[in-house]
Amino acid sequence: MTILDTRLAAAPAASLAGRYAALRNRTERLAAPLSPEDQTIQSMPDASPTKWHRAHMTWFFETFLLLPYQPGYRRFREEFGFLFNSYYEAAGPRHARPKRGMLTRPSAAEVGAYRAHVDAAMDRLLRDPPAEALPLIELGLQHEQQHQELLLTDILHALSQNPLLPAYDADWRDPAASPAWPG
Repeated sequence: MTILDTRLAAAPAASLAGRYAALRNRTERLAAPLSPEDQTIQSMPDASPTKWHRAHMTWFFETFLLLPYQPGYRRFREEFGFLFNSYYEAAGPRHARPKRGMLTRPSAAEVGAYRAHVDAAMDRLLRDPPAEALPLIELGLQHEQQHQELLLTDILHALSQNPLLPAYDADWRDPAASPAWPG
């Protein structure tokens, strides 16, 4: 058993479920300021649309945790395995990265429904996760954080290409303009 396995085995299921929910909610908060059109744009072949990031992270939990560890789990949509796979060749074929911005369907709303479907099933799985799934759960949580960073990087690049210079978040304020900490 590795140090990670030991730490995960000692973590109560409630804390895993809480971490999972918090990370998934943060992703949705990051996408919230964006219109459906914003979520579809791909500004360069090495970037991915926000909608794709949201769906890909969901695909990861569905493919590597729910299908093998949740008896009776049914995929939200079979085609999503192809659309939202990334570089996991062992998991099957995938849609070409440079063409992710061409995916006007599924809609951002349907990706939200996909996320809700998987989150409900993950909630059940996280109540009493099998020990052998714990390292994959941790990997999935880290994966979600990685894609949160990519989501922001990719959308900021896309918005910077727009001649209207739209703000990612119109309510954002420069921290440098905030009063200094007392001290």
